[in-house]
Amino acid sequence: MLGIFPQGPKSPTCSNTTDNMIRIFIADDHAMFAEGLESLLSGEQDFNLVGKAGTAEETLRKVRMSPPEVLLLDINLPDQSGLEVCKQLREEMPDLKIMALSMFSDESYISAMLGMGAQGYLLKNTGKAELCTAIRSLAAGKTYFSKEVTDVIMRGLMENRTGANAAKEAPKVSRRELEVLRHIMDEKTTPEIAQILFLSEKTVESHRAALLAKLGARNTAGMVKTALHWKLLD
Repeated sequence: MLGIFPQGPKSPTCSNTTDNMIRIFIADDHAMFAEGLESLLSGEQDFNLVGKAGTAEETLRKVRMSPPEVLLLDINLPDQSGLEVCKQLREEMPDLKIMALSMFSDESYISAMLGMGAQGYLLKNTGKAELCTAIRSLAAGKTYFSKEVTDVIMRGLMENRTGANAAKEAPKVSRRELEVLRHIMDEKTTPEIAQILFLSEKTVESHRAALLAKLGARNTAGMVKTALHWKLLD
């Protein structure tokens, strides 16, 4: 797991410095994790941490004021999904490189984030050497995915190819996702759904993001249309 290390000499596994420092911004609502990232990256001569934020609103405001080169973006922010943050910033700043950070390796989360324009996806148990490699890859205009994420993507592609000529089936949605979907279709807000289902708003947003990905929808209207087509709530 990404740990909190005291500042000290550069790690030899992450020492390929460049003349131009890479401007990095961290968006994560877990203070300890964000501080751990800051500590890990501060010892790298070619890294310049230009800011951090714990909410979507703060991230959007600060990034717009002083754009970084690489944004390390948590998918689950407390006030708004990282998916929406990614979409907005990629539309406004085509040159911004976004690395998704998540505890989830589910294909729906990965596909949704990549669909919004992220150029990389790392799990939060990634080690320091790989984190540095990923940041430098994005800054150089490349993409980067951890091995586990790559395996998930490839597995999904193979399944799609295998099933290309088969009868199309309804998307597989969990019981909890169906509950959230039902309330979305009843025009309940995220806070209302959270209260009804005894969930955090962040968890509700995670289920919403997964539904968008699984149903292949870009917004709530498309999600509802697809759900009705497959009669998911019948």
